Amino acid sequence: MGLQVLGVAALVVWAVKLVQVTRSVSRAAQFWSVPQGEPGDLLYVALGDSTAQGVGASRPDRGYVGLIAQRLRAQTGRAVQVVNLSTSGARIDDVVTQQVPRMTGLEPDLITVGIGGNDLLDYDPVEYVQQVAALTGALPLGAVVADAPYMMHGHWERDAEEAAAQMTRLGHAHGLVVAPLHDALRREGWSAMTNQFAADLFHPNDRGHRVWADAFWKSIREASASNPEQGGTRMTQEAATVEAPLDPTGLGVWEYEGGHLVEDTGGAVRAPSTDTSSRPAS
Repeated sequence: MGLQVLGVAALVVWAVKLVQVTRSVSRAAQFWSVPQGEPGDLLYVALGDSTAQGVGASRPDRGYVGLIAQRLRAQTGRAVQVVNLSTSGARIDDVVTQQVPRMTGLEPDLITVGIGGNDLLDYDPVEYVQQVAALTGALPLGAVVADAPYMMHGHWERDAEEAAAQMTRLGHAHGLVVAPLHDALRREGWSAMTNQFAADLFHPNDRGHRVWADAFWKSIREASASNPEQGGTRMTQEAATVEAPLDPTGLGVWEYEGGHLVEDTGGAVRAPSTDTSSRPAS
């Protein structure tokens, strides 16, 4: 009887958490329906699906987009405004046809794209390549795009591995920065199912979103260091080395050397801008 009671209690707790995840979709959409942060300095534009919305996290700003924004703010000491154009349920085609056009008139300092998880649910390799080609051709040079989520097992993971390879190949061909999210999540292993996922076992929780943020952030820094003149991550001054205290996101102390932060002529620290004027026709 005792075990039965415990089992029922565990089921009730899981059901409550599942409802919370479902409700978080509308809560995140409302939160990101307006720009967040302070205008007038660094502008960060996020594209993607429910993960970019922060679904699964305890609050929308604790999703990976919010964590990246917090890290930018903490490390630069500058105001950061986030325009999050992502939508829950979005697929690659939605980013191309609905989200990218909404960037018209914006001059982002950083663009991240997290998309493809929903496309993998009914993966068609030919269609996927076509969609990725359209996406990578539409994004500004230097935009940071995640390759693909890690699906863990079965044909879903085989599809995800192939999808990641295609996003990497076409992303690099179009001058984008590709974050190896798939490998980053795979390194977390099967144990991630116990502590990095929300109750729906699909969206990352707070801990999982930190893994996503790490994957994006590392790629931004490494790409800036190795390709200082690449399109949207163009640098005009020598890189500065910056150390900051542990930030409240729990993402740790980061040292920037030849990376994402540079000194401008006035000695201030700034993030790279995304310049779409030199984007080649595709």
